[in-house]
Amino acid sequence: MGHRTGGGMANHHLIPEQLMNKPIFGSMFKRLKGLGFDGDGASNGIFLPDKKNVQYIDLPGHWTNHDAYTTAVGKKLLELNKLAPQLSDAQLILGIKNIQDWARSGLQNGLFKVDPVSGRLL
Repeated sequence: MGHRTGGGMANHHLIPEQLMNKPIFGSMFKRLKGLGFDGDGASNGIFLPDKKNVQYIDLPGHWTNHDAYTTAVGKKLLELNKLAPQLSDAQLILGIKNIQDWARSGLQNGLFKVDPVSGRLL
């Protein structure tokens, strides 16, 4: 995703790799990749603090797994996946973009659960 290591920030996939690699989504992501989607590209990423001392930027921390976040994104992907066979290429691309935008906005605006002690994304 382009971020250099050592700056106190970590690359976070808006659509987690764990979900992109699930067999249930295989056909949809194969189609998206054929249309230019890159799961490791900038459009699927956001930088999150990888250390507590960088949390002054008011984003959740990214230093361990985030199962609650992955589950929430997975629910959105399931909805899109059900519709995917009937969607045009443009509609499918917009659908994945909408999920990415929802996730990015949620991370920036406190939608997702954060550990109250450590500040890390759950």
